[in-house]
Amino acid sequence: MYTDNLMGAHAFGRHFSVRDQHRSVLQEQLRLKYVHEEETLYIKWDGEVSSNELRQGYAHIMDMVFMYKPQKWILNLQSRLAIEKEDQQWVFKYVFPEVLRAVNKNVFVAVVMPVFAYNSLVNEIDGDELMDGDNFMIIHHFLYQEESRRWLHEMAETDLKMA
Repeated sequence: MYTDNLMGAHAFGRHFSVRDQHRSVLQEQLRLKYVHEEETLYIKWDGEVSSNELRQGYAHIMDMVFMYKPQKWILNLQSRLAIEKEDQQWVFKYVFPEVLRAVNKNVFVAVVMPVFAYNSLVNEIDGDELMDGDNFMIIHHFLYQEESRRWLHEMAETDLKMA
């Protein structure tokens, strides 16, 4: 199994414990790909994800963010089981602000998941985590991936016109 050693590779690394220093790639719970033609980062979580696995996964996601600086994301959570409230808060407190700083532009996140799960996802957000200077993270919920792709295309066109 492939392992990496990302501890300290960037500012995001400070949020990991020593035992996370040698992280294994999540082959079953997380699938990542960046599609150049669409300039979109695809993230798909599956099954049960522990706190440690969540942090491992977001370290890999952040590596993709630092490499490609994607403004458009499809975050597919349809098959992921619920995560702990503290883990969700960790994503909003540490991951999303770091994404905005790394991309340094507006970021559009299309979350594909069932309606009942979306309310618990955004329930704890106060909004400050989704802003960095003049840049915003705009999150929108979808039931299907195809409609999320259309929305991302529209948002990117609108954002370019405003720039």
